[in-house]
Amino acid sequence: MPSVVVDKKKRQRIATDYIMPKKKRTSEPGSSKPSQAPEPTPKSIIEMEQQISSSTEYYNNLVHLIEYLNSSDSQIALLAATSLFRSFARMLAAGLLKKPKSSNAALAQETVTLWLRDRYKDFKSKLISLLNNENAENALTSLTILVRLVKEESSRLAPTNGEYYFAKSLFRRILHALLNQSDDELLLEFVEKYVNKYDDLRYYFLHFSGLLANDAQTNLSDAQKTKFTANLLSALYAIDNFPTEDLHLNEFWVELPNKSKQPVTKLSAQKAAFQDSWLAVLRLPLTVDQYKYILQIMHNKIVPYMSKPQTLMDFLTDSYDAGGSTSLLALNALFSLIQKYNLDYPNFYTKLYVLLDRNVMHVKYRSRFFRLLDLFLSSTHLPALLVASFIKRLSRLAISAPPSAIVIVIPFIYNLLKRHNSCNVLLQRTDWIDRDIAKESDHNDPFVANESDPMKSRALDSSLWELATLQSHYHPNVATLAKIMSEPFHKPAYNIEDFMDHSYNTMLDAEFTKNIRNPPAVEFVLPKTLFESGNEGEQAYLEGWDLC
Repeated sequence: MPSVVVDKKKRQRIATDYIMPKKKRTSEPGSSKPSQAPEPTPKSIIEMEQQISSSTEYYNNLVHLIEYLNSSDSQIALLAATSLFRSFARMLAAGLLKKPKSSNAALAQETVTLWLRDRYKDFKSKLISLLNNENAENALTSLTILVRLVKEESSRLAPTNGEYYFAKSLFRRILHALLNQSDDELLLEFVEKYVNKYDDLRYYFLHFSGLLANDAQTNLSDAQKTKFTANLLSALYAIDNFPTEDLHLNEFWVELPNKSKQPVTKLSAQKAAFQDSWLAVLRLPLTVDQYKYILQIMHNKIVPYMSKPQTLMDFLTDSYDAGGSTSLLALNALFSLIQKYNLDYPNFYTKLYVLLDRNVMHVKYRSRFFRLLDLFLSSTHLPALLVASFIKRLSRLAISAPPSAIVIVIPFIYNLLKRHNSCNVLLQRTDWIDRDIAKESDHNDPFVANESDPMKSRALDSSLWELATLQSHYHPNVATLAKIMSEPFHKPAYNIEDFMDHSYNTMLDAEFTKNIRNPPAVEFVLPKTLFESGNEGEQAYLEGWDLC
């Protein structure tokens, strides 16, 4: 790709250098009858660029180069784009594109400047339209030039010399075009190359993405909103290395004349922009998958970088009250607000107790839930009745749970009993275990399984007969693990992480790879027929079945 670097060695021209005397001018810039465009070739494009830089007489070449951007030849379009960039960059450096002050400017100079500004607008509009070009190289080149123009405008078009200025209008147009594309490939390229690297571009990206998201709620159709939301979420997910201190803000795309007074240099402003962007996204229509993924990452990728995480309280409490897997995913972020930001949620443990149903043992977020549950029940100041209710409900659920879930529940209960000694009465009460459990009916157990309030479940009046039942489980690993409840509690607490990732596959793999010292003796007679044939002495595979 041709270089898009401005030649800084060239002499900077003042505005009057570009105004040709009327005697030598053959056509006025912007004339309705421009000279005929030459055949677009790499050589002719370079010659036209050189002519533009040499004299105002050839300013109409800008019109021809802009037309070449429509060329079906990718090479011609790229050369035209880079030539136009270099030409307009020189004019920006010379101050030719600054808005003229009519009271102090000569009429001819003002006319030329206004005409050049119009052509510059045409160039930018064409580049923005090329962001949707099917040719990925053309689209990427257009994006590169547009971002370079943001830098050039910000450096050259400041209202006052020495004052900080950022080309907000152009940057917003670029972002609007990227967020409304059919896919997010170019947008992610933009985030990776520029937003993640430069602190000022990240700030303005977050600032304008929030504004555009607010506008999208009223200005876009449902289909456009869906596309816009998906693209914006992809971009926000891709933002990494978010600063945590003001000292980390030291990479800027646009040079700062006075760093201490600019919002882009302040962490508080960066966090405020981040917060506004995410709050605007949460007001957009989200799919179920998007909603769940946001909840899944909220505690570590969203909440820590917001200026006021308390603004998420309503969203998280509504999510926690929704039930099902949505409540499980909202747990982490909600607990962060309770723990660090004094969120008042008085029925937290009651709702957590309700979430413990048989579905928890089967969802893919099971490991995540048990990690959080272990955290929530880690305090030794919790009421014994509350902890006993959780222990009893987990024991009851373990009876119908898959083996991969049971191997989590048993060590989990063991740790709770070690941590809360007052709950050991559940093991010491053996009158339930000594009976023939197979003949016991559920109504003899004082535990109220259907009670939603853990303080009213009467769990401390019951026992852990369910764990005694698991000692006869069909899976040998489960049965062996359950027997720890019948032994003295001299072992240290288990590391729950060692049991979190078990599944049917891992348990089967462990069985298949197990070294068997003494292979069991197997007696097996290969059947000769599938069904009984009636012949005496012939053993069938399906005894008792025939084809009649």
